[in-house]
Amino acid sequence: MGRIPWADLKLALLTSILVLAAYVGVVQGFNDAHSARDVAERVTAFAELGYGILGGLALNAILRRKRFARPILEFWGAIFVATMILSPVVAGHATPLKGAGIGAAAAGLVALTIWLWGSNHIAVPQRATPTSVVDQPPAPVIERVDRWDRELAELRVKMKEMDARHISGPQQIPGANPA
Repeated sequence: MGRIPWADLKLALLTSILVLAAYVGVVQGFNDAHSARDVAERVTAFAELGYGILGGLALNAILRRKRFARPILEFWGAIFVATMILSPVVAGHATPLKGAGIGAAAAGLVALTIWLWGSNHIAVPQRATPTSVVDQPPAPVIERVDRWDRELAELRVKMKEMDARHISGPQQIPGANPA
């Protein structure tokens, strides 16, 4: 067995983080939306659904190498961190200080995800148009018939040159071996 390249491991870790975040966000958000008792719990549930859906969209954009992958990934990260800060506090399981600690851990995970994507993606080169090409008039379009006529005229000139030299056979061509 060969060694696995580091780039493949980074992409696998990035994919795992986003798949897990998307799954947990959608499932937890769906479950919390059904059991929400007040507005704060509903907002938190929809934020969980939001980061779950955005995690799937970000993964899709990354794997398809779309140019808008980074903004989606950053938007996912912002909603993910905000939800991780608010979710335990709103549910009553943690104090605001513990929520901030959980948010800091989530920010670290988002930073790792953005770093993994940034070091693994391939930049698509942009097509640049030199200014000298823009300033020049467009080249004339040569029709196929015009090109054939030009080539035929060139062949006629070459035939006249050959007739002028009176080449009658292969023995007079320089470099040819007589039979």
